[in-house]
Amino acid sequence: MMSTVQYTFFGKVYPERCNVSITELRAQVKSLDGDVDGVVRYSISLSQVTATFAGGRPVQNIYTLKNTVEDVIRVALDALGYTLACGYDLEIIQMIDSVENPPVVFGVGVPAIENSAARGGVKFENIVSIFGDRKGQYLQRCLADLREAIRVPKDTGFFCYRGIESLRQFFLQEMKAKDDKASWELLRSELAVGREEIETIKGFADPIRHGGSGGISDSERANVFTLTWNIVNKFITYANAGYQKV
Repeated sequence: MMSTVQYTFFGKVYPERCNVSITELRAQVKSLDGDVDGVVRYSISLSQVTATFAGGRPVQNIYTLKNTVEDVIRVALDALGYTLACGYDLEIIQMIDSVENPPVVFGVGVPAIENSAARGGVKFENIVSIFGDRKGQYLQRCLADLREAIRVPKDTGFFCYRGIESLRQFFLQEMKAKDDKASWELLRSELAVGREEIETIKGFADPIRHGGSGGISDSERANVFTLTWNIVNKFITYANAGYQKV
């Protein structure tokens, strides 16, 4: 008889004052790489989330599992939010398993890129200084999309690509590129960005942009973030230099 490995997650729905409650629901899940394959059961009581994943073998990447569980719960929260005209957010905070591994407390960032801005020579002050005039609006929209890319794992590619599209709008509107194609070419030329970098990000965005479904593993998500942060770092440096090549 196959033994079952169980992972239990704890989290919260925000804003907590909404006191969201959902009786137990279940979903069959399987990640693209097959690492996560089993059943998620979850319930919410007064905005406190408890979810369990049960599978036939240990999961190799707990971050892919965490993202999968989070996505399942978000679907229910979006449905409830629609019926009540409310916008709910979700944070998965901690996980324990049935094979006696130490409890895992999840951080609030993305480990793969937590030092990317610093390595690119970008500081908080470099960014906010760009917001002093009208041209800063493109970066503002980009960073808003990157916030959502961090918060909603399954839509990382969509939001990262849309963030880069906001930067492309700078080259279209402010640098007077003649059309969309020319604006992409100008972005790549001015920022020294390879077309293949943008195409990689776009590959994870397209299915979602066109109303389809998409999936992304933890390692793929890390790569998309790394490519995106590299491009945005270059734009910030470019803007700090008076929108000139460095």
